Amino acid sequence: MHPRPTFRVLLIEDSDSDADLIQVFLGQVRSADYLVEWVDTLKDGINRLQTETFDVLLLDLSLPDSFGIETCKRAHAAAPLVPIIVLTGLDDEEIAIDAINVGAQDFLVKGRIDGDVLSRGIRYAIERQRTQAEVLEKTERLRLISEQLPAVLWTTDLDLRITAPSTDFLISGNGESDVVGRTLNECLNTDKPDYPPIAAHQRAAQGESVSLDFRWKGRSLAVHVEPLRNAVGTIIGTIGVSMDVSEERRMQDELNAARHVQQALFPRTAPQIPGFDIAGVVYAAEETAGDYFDYIPMADNCIGLVVGDVTGHGLGPALLMAELRAYLRALATAEPDAGEILNRANRFLAADLEEHRFVTLFYSRLDPANRSFTYASAGHSGFIVKNSGEVQTLKSTGLPLGLIPDTTFDTSVPRTLEPGDILFVPTDGFQEAHGPDNVLYSLERVLQFISDRRDQPAVQILEELKEDVCTYVGAPDVPDDMTAIVIRCVDT
Repeated sequence: MHPRPTFRVLLIEDSDSDADLIQVFLGQVRSADYLVEWVDTLKDGINRLQTETFDVLLLDLSLPDSFGIETCKRAHAAAPLVPIIVLTGLDDEEIAIDAINVGAQDFLVKGRIDGDVLSRGIRYAIERQRTQAEVLEKTERLRLISEQLPAVLWTTDLDLRITAPSTDFLISGNGESDVVGRTLNECLNTDKPDYPPIAAHQRAAQGESVSLDFRWKGRSLAVHVEPLRNAVGTIIGTIGVSMDVSEERRMQDELNAARHVQQALFPRTAPQIPGFDIAGVVYAAEETAGDYFDYIPMADNCIGLVVGDVTGHGLGPALLMAELRAYLRALATAEPDAGEILNRANRFLAADLEEHRFVTLFYSRLDPANRSFTYASAGHSGFIVKNSGEVQTLKSTGLPLGLIPDTTFDTSVPRTLEPGDILFVPTDGFQEAHGPDNVLYSLERVLQFISDRRDQPAVQILEELKEDVCTYVGAPDVPDDMTAIVIRCVDT
């Protein structure tokens, strides 16, 4: 068994009773140890943040020396790397969104929390903060690399003869003394006027700007050629620049190959079951996705329906998704109980997952004979959209996979689908899409969209939902991985 993690918590709260209750809640948690330091003013809290190290900040917005969103702004400015969870007595969605926009990672209503909810919120906030820090670090590293990438520059006259000063021609290896005074045809060892680099320079000499990809001496080059003009604007030759993008092309080829492999793992067709209309999709934000869905044949003509979401997206989460798919398919052949399948899959994953990475997953066992299903969920909700338009939430029955090896996942009681009902299981990419004004698409809008179209074919519902999200975001491509399964119960 892995040792329980320890987290150092700073609580800024001016209510003695609320502070005592929060400490009691965290003291009851068995999955982690929380060392709570309590102060009752923002000034004292900021002093502690600037002189000590904390894993998370629990922050009341109404303090003797600060009130409202300004409290969150000041705390975040004082310690931008410490994740903030806002605690308030008001269930106000607008305040929650404002808090997130100024740096908070979560927003919890005091009267609706217990030890498990608070502990889960802390773990998730820490994970989100670390993910954001990783993204910022990678973005900064990419900026530095892009500013220092070597570029090769050359100029020619109107006869396409290399002129001084020019750096190495196309790629390192030919010094200036080798190329100055030579024509492009001589440098490229060709007499073909339609050879792409020659044709590009000829067009540039006529006033065009030309970009092309070019293979030269086993390397991939991105080449751009412009007209070279004198002080009065007359074209006197051409100027070209090339970047060696061989490594980028190789990585892109590998990602494309990984994408093809991953796409082969997703179901190509949905099960054809009398009385049901089923569809599932993965819309990937990159070449590969961390989202996952599957239809798994089970005993007694039942079928396993799976939707999962690995933290992050890209190649690493995609590989983890493939591993999870293999686990679930192997387990489902012998185990009919959804909760036990997740129990075993969790033990496998906990041994393989990197620190701070986890998987949310919804697993349902559908019995077409009586139109019923059971489910188990690892931090992932599903929904029943009734034929009346009412929405029922299928809440999580356990923590995300990979966090704690000995987590137990309960299986739900059987539920029956009536004709006109929809079982809908999405990942959070739909609801967390941001519009131009930074307002979320929202879960409420997703569910209303499904309810309004519950008489349409399942595949059409998903396609139109994706198009509506992209329209809301204002971009043709999905902003994040978006995955869902729709199971419509229809008259036989």
